Amino acid sequence: MRGRWRGRTALVGIALALVAGAAGSEAGAQPAREAAAGQVGYATLRHAPTGFSVQAPRGFGLSFRRGVYVLRDAQLTMSFSRSVTSVAPAQFGAALLQQLGGTVVSRGGTVRQFSAQIDRSGRREAFVVARVGAQLAVTTGSSPSARPLPLAVVARVGASARGGVALRAPGGQSSSTAMPLKEYRAPDGGATALVPSEPGWQIASSRGVVEGSHPKRGSFVFGSSISVIVPGVAPGPVPPNIVVHPFVFSADALVQVIPRFAPAISGVRIRRVLLERVLPTFSSSAVFLYDYRVNGRPWTGVALIATDTPQNYSNLSWLLYTTAIGVPRGTDPTVGVGLLRSWRSWNPSGAIAARNQRIQQLLNDTNEVWRQTNEFRARTADRQSRDVGCLLQGYYFIEDNSRKYDLPALPCGQVYVRGNP
Repeated sequence: MRGRWRGRTALVGIALALVAGAAGSEAGAQPAREAAAGQVGYATLRHAPTGFSVQAPRGFGLSFRRGVYVLRDAQLTMSFSRSVTSVAPAQFGAALLQQLGGTVVSRGGTVRQFSAQIDRSGRREAFVVARVGAQLAVTTGSSPSARPLPLAVVARVGASARGGVALRAPGGQSSSTAMPLKEYRAPDGGATALVPSEPGWQIASSRGVVEGSHPKRGSFVFGSSISVIVPGVAPGPVPPNIVVHPFVFSADALVQVIPRFAPAISGVRIRRVLLERVLPTFSSSAVFLYDYRVNGRPWTGVALIATDTPQNYSNLSWLLYTTAIGVPRGTDPTVGVGLLRSWRSWNPSGAIAARNQRIQQLLNDTNEVWRQTNEFRARTADRQSRDVGCLLQGYYFIEDNSRKYDLPALPCGQVYVRGNP
């Protein structure tokens, strides 16, 4: 039976460095492993704040992070944790093998203990899962495949652990670390979107445009169209809210013109062009990953910028179209992920919807944002860390569908759903 916990739960974020595997085959190798383990010198390591102690090979140091005890030396990493769960060791181990991937070198066990070794990306990963009363004790290790740590060493370290804390699967109503979103409908009925529901966000909308900002969390604008006056055509001084600037293509518009509309923005630098000619009806259009400053603080953003030549506007002005999101550099990635979801959910109506049909699909085609940008990323390593963390909390059937959409891994028990059509 596939057990599972449901509900919204906290993202664990346990950085498990998966443990050291053993060399050789299972058959006839146990005496050799035990001999190798006996030749290793051991020392007792302690974590006084949690009353934890463990015997580890000499040269290892001990640290503690989010319920996991991590042991490291120059090339090897081990970890130890306890999980309060009724899951059988074999069930837990089988789920862990499925989530991690790689080539299985060995696996096996009894009713009360399961162990396995995996070769993956030049590393030998190994783990031992043992039933200790109401808890599972999970010991892991990671070492170079060319010089694997014996599995017996991993098992001995786990068996020597005393004291410390245990992880417990939270209840179904626990809060999520993902930025919460809520449904929003513009007062004039021109657009809908999922927008941040955290305190401090200011949301506004008009004629299909939806925008919002939070001084410490991020900002977004969806579907803004602005007329920029061509120099020399205005009969006199123009109001401060009107920008006069020669026509430029989308990249120069992002760097030169956008800061004219938002004086707090400076130092715009394009990091990468993600997609080009995304709106064929415009003279120039592209999706950019870029860095900039807001009141001197570094931010990172993703923007679709499109410009349309003055010839289409009686040579008096030209059109600047903007859809963009931005977050402070180094901020919690869940904010950026939330804004990406908000962008994809934005649904302008009427003629605006027809013009922006292609825009709504853009982020589904722009995987570089998630793969290479910390503030919006969803790398395979993030998923594996998340999977292991969920397993340690008792989520031994992982329902996350982030791999299907190549999106950031979700907290335990959550899945992506489509926004408004």
